[in-house]
Amino acid sequence: MFITIYLVFEESILKKIFTMFTVWILSHIILIISSYIISLVYIEDYNLYTSYLMSLRIFIQSAFLPLIYLYIRHPYKKMLESASNDIIKIISFYSIIIFLFLNNYYDFYNDRVDLYSGVNSLLNVIIIILSYIVVFIAIRSINKNMELEYKFKIIDTQVELQKQNYKSLNKAIESYYELKHEIRHHMLVVKSMIDAKNYIAASEYMEKLTESEISKNVGILCKNFTVDSILKYYMSIARKNDIDFKVNLNIPEDINIDKLDLSIVIGNCVKNAIEACDNIKDKGKKYINIRAEIKGFQLIVKIKNSFNGQIIKEGNIIKTSKTEDGHGIGLINIRNIVEKYNGYLNIKYDYNEFEVDIIMNYN
Repeated sequence: MFITIYLVFEESILKKIFTMFTVWILSHIILIISSYIISLVYIEDYNLYTSYLMSLRIFIQSAFLPLIYLYIRHPYKKMLESASNDIIKIISFYSIIIFLFLNNYYDFYNDRVDLYSGVNSLLNVIIIILSYIVVFIAIRSINKNMELEYKFKIIDTQVELQKQNYKSLNKAIESYYELKHEIRHHMLVVKSMIDAKNYIAASEYMEKLTESEISKNVGILCKNFTVDSILKYYMSIARKNDIDFKVNLNIPEDINIDKLDLSIVIGNCVKNAIEACDNIKDKGKKYINIRAEIKGFQLIVKIKNSFNGQIIKEGNIIKTSKTEDGHGIGLINIRNIVEKYNGYLNIKYDYNEFEVDIIMNYN
């Protein structure tokens, strides 16, 4: 069983162990229920008893499998993806205790289960199932709280980015009006130099004037204010870290994608790309290329960045650097948001380049 789960289930070793014991416990519970049902009709022949017990067990398991696949598989998978390793350690320890209790307490094939002990067994089953439900609800609540904290952090970051963008915009406007106010004076100076046929001085004056303009700012990267604010912020970080940061954007001002969702997807992808570049020792090999455009009712984003070739894989989450727990939550949130818009997320990499392709539908 463990080998099957290990090969099929794409999660960390701790989560695979927890799943293995959970499956074993479920199998034991079905065996308890089967044994209780058989005990209602006393069967003297031991071989016939075990045969009926095995047949009923297989029947109940076969009936449960479609229900598990349809209603439990997806929420269970999402719960495991978002649960931290510390939480998994705790619930794994709990599942091992339950497994050992069931394994030592019951011997279904050597001891018959009479009606009285059968009632006790059913009570044990109910207690175990309820305790598992409580554990899963607790994990879900913890994960939701972590997601809310993360979203609040994103909102605070977005507000700060917008403040910085507004300050830069106001500063650029003030500089523009100052330059416009003085342009008449500068033109008169240049005209007087040309009238005096002092062309060299006029040329030097124009060069100094051009250098003094505050037009070396990044400017507007795209019409969408949310994306523009985020990329300006990370562009400034990239330049400080000697990362060649290039963008090619065609995103209109208003698209039917929630601003917070857009912030989480773009912000996390670019942040991860910068972290990957920071692990490269050769400054000349650090680069991030971002391309984003609207086609029909789809936002298409392609982000390429260099990295040191080292990949960290935790289940189906791929990372290029070891970071805090928030990094994993960010990747999960990206995937969840893309799924929310019936989109597409693809991650691929080779020896030194990492690429993230995203499509989000918003019609």
